[in-house]
Amino acid sequence: MTAQERKDFRRVQESRDLWKKRAVSRGEERRHVRERRKEGDRSRAAWRDRAPAAEQRVAQLEREQHQLKSAAMQAHQLNAIDNTHFF
Repeated sequence: MTAQERKDFRRVQESRDLWKKRAVSRGEERRHVRERRKEGDRSRAAWRDRAPAAEQRVAQLEREQHQLKSAAMQAHQLNAIDNTHFF
């Protein structure tokens, strides 16, 4: 092998190594981006699933609060009216 061939061979080899390094880096970056996107999708899906359950719970608690207030008002009205039979 002549000096020029060795020089060309080294240059091709260095170019190939640089290309390979960049390709590996792009692959790692793509995997990282894909993982982050999957995490975001899972997070959004979890929130999407939790939102209706939370809305139902809020509605249930509001109904319970209304029932308790109604019961308290009725008890208060009964106590004010119905205390005469103790005398």
